[in-house]
Formats: sequence, C-alpha cells, structure tokens
Amino acid sequence: MSWEVWTMKLKMSFFDWTLLKKNISRFAPAWGLALLVMILALPAGLLHELSKIELSEIWMGTKREFVTEYFKENAAFGPIFSLIAAGIFAALLFHYLHKPRAAYMMHAFPMTRTCLFVTNTVSGLLFWLVPALATGLLTHLVLLANGVSGCGGLLWELLGRWFLQYLCLYGIAVFAMVLAGNTIIALLSCAALNGVFALLPLLTLELVKTYCYGLDVSVAVDSLAYLAPIVAMIGSCKIEFLWIYAAVGLVLLVLAWLHYRRRHIERAGDAMAYGWARVAFRLVFTYTCTLSIGFFLAVFFDGMYHASLDFLFYALIGCVIGWFASSMMVERTVKVFRKRAVWLGFAVWAVLLTGTVLGLRYDVLGSRGRVPEAEQVASVEIWTDNYYLSALNNSRDCVTLTDAADVNTIRTLQQNAIESWENRTDGDGMRITVHICYRLKNGGTLRRVYDWISDEDCKAVAAIYRRPGLAVELYDRILPERITSAVLENAVVESDEEYGWYSTILDCTQPKALRGAMLADAAAGRLPILNDFTITCWDDFDVQAPDSDDENWDLEEKPGSLTINYLVDPSNNDFRKDGAVWFPEFPLTATETCALFK
Repeated sequence: MSWEVWTMKLKMSFFDWTLLKKNISRFAPAWGLALLVMILALPAGLLHELSKIELSEIWMGTKREFVTEYFKENAAFGPIFSLIAAGIFAALLFHYLHKPRAAYMMHAFPMTRTCLFVTNTVSGLLFWLVPALATGLLTHLVLLANGVSGCGGLLWELLGRWFLQYLCLYGIAVFAMVLAGNTIIALLSCAALNGVFALLPLLTLELVKTYCYGLDVSVAVDSLAYLAPIVAMIGSCKIEFLWIYAAVGLVLLVLAWLHYRRRHIERAGDAMAYGWARVAFRLVFTYTCTLSIGFFLAVFFDGMYHASLDFLFYALIGCVIGWFASSMMVERTVKVFRKRAVWLGFAVWAVLLTGTVLGLRYDVLGSRGRVPEAEQVASVEIWTDNYYLSALNNSRDCVTLTDAADVNTIRTLQQNAIESWENRTDGDGMRITVHICYRLKNGGTLRRVYDWISDEDCKAVAAIYRRPGLAVELYDRILPERITSAVLENAVVESDEEYGWYSTILDCTQPKALRGAMLADAAAGRLPILNDFTITCWDDFDVQAPDSDDENWDLEEKPGSLTINYLVDPSNNDFRKDGAVWFPEFPLTATETCALFK
C-alpha cells in the first residue's frame, strides 16, 4: 500500500481583494462623507456661485475668468481636507494595531503582514482618489451646463495638486500609526510630524533671538515654512515642491512597511511600539513644552522683557510639565515620580536649559555685541520694515552706503541699540525696525535688525534718507513702465461743520509723463523714500493731519495718497490685465509730480 500526501503549494500574495472589499463596505460612511464634502466644495459651490453672477452686475469679467478665480480662491481647501481625511482613514484602517485582541486576530488570518499593509494602504488611497474623480466629473458637467469652456485643464490640475498633497499627508499618517501603539498618541504624532521639523528650529531661533538682540533670523524663519508640509501647502506652494512632498510621503509609506514587518504585536496599547520612537517622543515633547510654555508665561506675566532672566524660571516650569507628562504617557502610569531614572533625566534637562539660557543672556559667544570695525566694512545696506512697500509694492526702502562717515553712523546706531537694550525702560527710544547688512571686505556679510532705536539715531538715519538722489533707485525699481492712469487723493483737508473733514480726488492729466516726473522729484530730493516712520520722525517734510478735537480745520495741508494704475505684462498667466501701485502719505514737496494732477 502506498500513501500519498497531498500538499498545497505556498503562494505569496501581496494584495487581498477580499480585505479590500471588506474595507470599502465597512468604512463606506467615511469615504462617503469625503465624497459629500468634495461635492459641496467644488461642483455644488461652483454652481451656486455661477448662479449668483447671473444676477449681479459687480463681476465684469467672463465666466471663464470667474471659474479661474474660484479655483484659485479654493486651492487651500485641498490640504486642509486632505490632512483631516488622511488622519481619519489611517486611523480606521490601522487602528487594530493599537488593540491587543484586534492585533492578534488580524495577524492570525492567512495573510502576510505585507499583504495586510499593502491592502490597507491602497484602501486609504482609493477612499480619497475615487471621490476626487467623481467630483471632477461632476464639476465638468457643471462647467458644460453653464457654457464654460477652457477650464478643464485647471480643474484636473487642481485635483492633481490635491492628490499630491494627500499622498504626502497620508504617508505621514500611516507612518505615525505604525510607530505608535495608541490611536490618540498616533494622531498627536501625525499632527506633530506635519510641523515638528519647522517648530523645533523656530522655537530655537526664538530663544536665541530673545537674548541675542539684533540677530536677524528672518531668512531662516521664511525657509522653515517648507519643513511644515501643511503650512507650505496652504500657502502658494510650487508644483515642484508638491512632487517632493509626494515623494516624501511614498518614502514614509515604505518606512512604515519595513517597521510593520518587524513590529511586535505585544506593543499594542503602548505609547510607542519601538524604543527609539519612545525616546524621540519624550525628547521632542519635552523640548516643545519647555520653550512654548516658557514663552507663553514670559509674555503673559512680563511682556517678554528681553534682558530679564525670568524666562529661565518659566522655561523650567515648562520643562517639568513636558518631561513628567511625556514620562507618564510613555510609561503608561502616573507613578513616575518614584523612578530614579526619570528624575535623573529631568536633572540633565534642567542643567542643559540653565546653561544655555545663561550663556545666551551673558553673550558667551559674543554674537550680540559684535560690531565690525570700520576698516573691515566695504559697504552697508539699511532698510526698514515698510509695510506698504513690502506688502503692496513688493519692494523695500533699501539704500547702500559706502562713505566712511555713513558707515560710522550705522556702527554708532548699532552700538547705541545694543547698549540701550541692556538697561532700557518703557518709553525710551522709538519702536522702529531698522535692518543692517554689512558687506565685509573679506567677502562675508553681517546681518542685524534692531527695533528699539533712540530718537537721535532715528534722526541720523532720516538725514541719510533725505539726501537727493538716494530715492531714485527705489522709485525706478517700483514704478511701472506702462502707466495708464493715476489718482491723487489730494492733500487739502476741507472743513465742513456737519460732516467734519474730507478730501477731494485729483486725476493725472499726463499718465505717460508721471514716471519721469516722480524720478525727477526723487533726484532733486523733493520726493524722499517713504517708510513706516515718516510720520513720527521726518516732520520737516510731513505735516500732521489736524486733531479730531480741533474745530479749526480750514485748509490744513497734509500728505496725499497716490494710486498708480498700470498695464500688466500680457504674457502673465493671470487673467487680470492691469495692476496698481499705492504710495500712502505722498508728500506735497514733490512739486513736479503734483503739477500733473488737477
């Protein structure tokens, strides 16, 4: 008698259709809600807005221009919705990793861990992608029904950008779910990973800037926004960066898969499933609490007096809260005060914090008091935080000085600002922000920014700005070439007993000659560089508006407000063909320019 043993060949599967169908039916309310939200945001909202412009005379453009503007205004909806959807979908699909019974049950099925991970990951991508495709088709129907053509490319480009954003955020969410052993900790970690790489350097720079008065960290702060994906996505993020973020999301999915294969099921319910993740969570949580709570308490109680060491006390309070709270979460017990290792770790944190703050306060490295010698400086640039020039005209009132006397004037300003900061009291000096950039002869640069300048130093800077010719470069840079019209809200305050004062509007009679007239006034010193401390300091060419309690308002002179309209480059992708430049507090000393208005 012969016995034969029938064996089944082992077949490796990386995807399970049965599990996918189960996920679709089980979590139908979640992806159904996502579909509803997308429909309300795009086709339904667009249809409602298109119906409104039929009855309105305010919008003077075409429907295509209106749809283009609608897509631009709603671009920020994508990353916000994707962040919420990614967290919810990842939590629903991988929550079994955080419950011991569910973890043992799921891993008892005849499926490999790779099969489980890939199927659940693809499910989460489909939960967003299928509603997005359906929303795109419905939006197309809305556009066709309203006779709008030529916007299909913009629509699918918008949805494509949203998918790249979702891919990044979903990768972060899945990575957090695999690392954590608790759903709440996983969601907190997901939120932290979206901003921790920007938050930690930002808090560090704020600490350094607090005691190293004058250190210019604006360039570093602007760059940190790209380390927080959700912040960069909500802003005007270029498509190249979105591809980078999407690649980061894919890398995190691969890392999550590698960790998932090695994950211990027994860790379900813990704060973190890996030892290194527990250490990283405790360090990041403590550091964030130390500085954020320290800054909050310092502002709340002291108004953040920079020269004070009270911040050290407040930061130690934050250190206590952060260290012991993170220890409780990691150890899953409130009885951490009995453990010697916890107290030893807190002592190390306290010593490092105290040494860092004291070193910064007393300028151990000499960064705060560094003033270059005059013979080391090739040139120096100064500018102010002029809101109108930077925000409206995309420029700044920067001047370059090479004369030795001017360099010494700026060096004196810097030295006075440092000395006054050490022992300043409320009311001393003026809250004026002056940026300084030294170009050294050895090729290096030294950047500083001071926001507490004495009256004497303000007058010295104002004297530099008054020089004829310095303003020509600025106005040549910001004045448009093809000026179509200009309006001057004139500088005469007219009195009326019933309605108070008002001003009239003057139109430019020769728009093409306006640019030349303004440059001529600037070269002659009649049109100075406008900045945010004109009213407070430069009173010899700026006449104050009358007091509201003064009844004698007859023909008081004050600066006007100049608005210049110009033709935008036709090659610009923006459908608007004109732009505007605004000059507030336009001085009457610019006689050649004012002569063109009537």
